Amino acid sequence: MKIAIFGDSISTNLDMKTLTEDFLSRMGFPGEVTLFAVAGEDTADGLKRLADVVAAEADYYYVFFGANDAAAHHDVSVEDFAANLTTIVTSLGAAQTAILTPAYVNEVAIAATHQMPGRSNASVAEYKAAAQAVASQTGANIVDLNHAMTVYPGPDEFVGSDGVHFTKVGYELVTSLIAVDVRSRELAKSHV
Repeated sequence: MKIAIFGDSISTNLDMKTLTEDFLSRMGFPGEVTLFAVAGEDTADGLKRLADVVAAEADYYYVFFGANDAAAHHDVSVEDFAANLTTIVTSLGAAQTAILTPAYVNEVAIAATHQMPGRSNASVAEYKAAAQAVASQTGANIVDLNHAMTVYPGPDEFVGSDGVHFTKVGYELVTSLIAVDVRSRELAKSHV
């Protein structure tokens, strides 16, 4: 089984590949994960690389943008984000695509380090709502990472000192959610 993860710098970390593959293997659904991720990109940038992702002919695609789209210094409105996601999902095929909601950010760490300026959970919430709307309108799955992070009593454990990029625990969370989504889809095929 081939899985493609399409996103920004959060998805460039090798843990996205190795942990997802490990979770899938332990669940009895071994797969090969390919990362199509570039640091600093937003959905507008991602559109320029979309043909490469389509060419991968993966069984499942996981679209994980939003951290940069929601940043004040990127010029991607919520409406543009939704339009870009719609183009991505329809190009990849909604039936095999899932959108991960933009992740929680640690605003205190962002303010303290000044490494990831222009990001807030209020802004992330708008982009999360847009991602959910696109999934609903296109028929793509939604993996609500943001919710999984924020219902946990210590969401700062998931993000590193810059307030945006993930810790090992953050990668364990996101990759387990991807693996569960794959497993659910595969089980649904066998129960038709």
